Amino acid sequence: MNKERVAFITGGGGYLGGETAITLAKEGVAVGVCDIKKENVEKIVEKIISLGGRAKAYVADVSDSKEITEAIEQCAKDFGRLDIMIHSAGGSTRIAGPNAKWVHLVEQEDYVIDKVLKVNLYGAFWASRAAARIMIEQGEGGKIINLASTVGVNGMCCSTDYGAAKGGIMSLTKGLAKELGPHNIQVVCVAPGCVARPADTFLSDKYKYGTNFLNQMCTATDISDLIAFLVSEKNRFITGQTYIIDGGRTLALKGTDGE
Repeated sequence: MNKERVAFITGGGGYLGGETAITLAKEGVAVGVCDIKKENVEKIVEKIISLGGRAKAYVADVSDSKEITEAIEQCAKDFGRLDIMIHSAGGSTRIAGPNAKWVHLVEQEDYVIDKVLKVNLYGAFWASRAAARIMIEQGEGGKIINLASTVGVNGMCCSTDYGAAKGGIMSLTKGLAKELGPHNIQVVCVAPGCVARPADTFLSDKYKYGTNFLNQMCTATDISDLIAFLVSEKNRFITGQTYIIDGGRTLALKGTDGE
């Protein structure tokens, strides 16, 4: 009988992280769901348990190396092992607080840049390092997935910090894949485009449907299904790659594509 696999997911109380946790749980993976907001992570854990899965809540700030390392180590102790780590925690300017503004870099304040880089990029470093140490000690391989964004591919005005952080995650993926390959640990990056919640009434239809060439709205399930494959036992030979899932958004060339 195959052993139960264990995953740890940062940002597990959010839209993408939560759906990923539920998707993996349905596949029989035990999930350590981590988020900075206790109430959010507990809702996801309750949902997983109601579906017959195994899950446990962890509260940690991914920008704090000590906090996230301790949470991942505790998850491995609680479940007896760690096979998968997914860094889904992130966000652009809004994560810096209610007074943070989307402005050009020349106008941006230090605290906003600092927060965006710490949560997105530093968080990926801390979580990947902690997970890798455990997986190396286990000696059975593993899978590390870090979420980036198409903004890390093309950049975006008023989000230069966010784009730089996500671009850094793509580079982290390549270097770490080379370091961990000898331990049979695969490292892959997933870079979504616009992912809009159906209930986001404040977003225009042009944003929801017009930011890709398929004229469809990307949902959290689209992202979680891709991640589920990448961490599955069917994927044994992919590492160091960034998977762009954006409906072709990054194919556009300004001034050359007709409406």
